[in-house]
Amino acid sequence: MTNHDERDKFEMSSDEFALLGEGHVAYIKPISGEQAAAQFGISSEIEADQTLYVLHGADGSCMAISDSLAGLEADAWDQDLQTLSVH
Repeated sequence: MTNHDERDKFEMSSDEFALLGEGHVAYIKPISGEQAAAQFGISSEIEADQTLYVLHGADGSCMAISDSLAGLEADAWDQDLQTLSVH
């Protein structure tokens, strides 16, 4: 087992962290219809308990929202983005 001290730590600013993976990594997060309405102003045609999926850029920005996980994964693939699921 290796012990690490303060000299081994790498620090980065919040802005640098937000740019990590930009253009290469995207995150998919499931949300409810109710959350989508509150966060993104999604119309009333979405049911409150319906599961939707949000594709976020590495910086956390919303790139797309869909009721199809496979559709979002395909969209990310078309944009040459590696997807990660967030729970």
